[in-house]
Amino acid sequence: MAEPRTDFTRTASTPPDRRPVLAVDFDGTVYRDDGPVRFYAEHAAGSLPNEWRGRFLDLFEAYLEQGVAAADRVADESAAAVLRSSVDAWGAAAGLAALSGVGPAATEQAFLASRQYMLTASCRVTAVPALVEAFEKLRGDVRIVLATNSPAGGLAPLLDRLGVTPLFEEVVSGANKPEGLRRWIAAELADRPAAELFSLGDHYFNEIEPAMAVGARAGYIDRFGRADGPATVIAPVVEDILPGIFAWAGAAR
Repeated sequence: MAEPRTDFTRTASTPPDRRPVLAVDFDGTVYRDDGPVRFYAEHAAGSLPNEWRGRFLDLFEAYLEQGVAAADRVADESAAAVLRSSVDAWGAAAGLAALSGVGPAATEQAFLASRQYMLTASCRVTAVPALVEAFEKLRGDVRIVLATNSPAGGLAPLLDRLGVTPLFEEVVSGANKPEGLRRWIAAELADRPAAELFSLGDHYFNEIEPAMAVGARAGYIDRFGRADGPATVIAPVVEDILPGIFAWAGAAR
């Protein structure tokens, strides 16, 4: 696996690769276990008084179970607004933390702690089996790139733990999505049809919209019922998007 990079910038010496390109998100896509994000929320709420901490975590669990629909059952409009605006569970935890008065430094520390937790045996986390199987079939015919906003620190051993390191020909950490992804897509499609690129993820504005905006293909995992916009394939679980990826790969080759 290539060393993780911190942006999508290509060097002039990079030889062109004409295979179709599949850009893949990490959290909520490669794996979907809630243990890591639950740890993040609990850690972020750790310094709060018991009453505030309990309210924070109750709202967070409601989002995990019901998605944006959880907002309809929340009397506090500020909390309801956070749930409605949260694009994924990590965003819900961060938004509820800010609403509860948890500072950005503490929230960032909670995220880094969650990444360390993911490397331990206490954290039950696995790559989605159907996705692993699909990528093993696509590998070689399609250039599969992991693109995540997560920092490089701890990412390589985490991919090793999940057993997915060989699936990715390139890993881009600290990707600065969506803008970083927009720049990379523009570079990839400078001399090739937009249909030769597919972006897969669960965050519409980070991963789906940048691809759809230029006529590329995208698979939107809408677990939380947000329906943020159009995509080539939309489903609540990645298993239902994989047939669309195979169809795209067959047509793009």
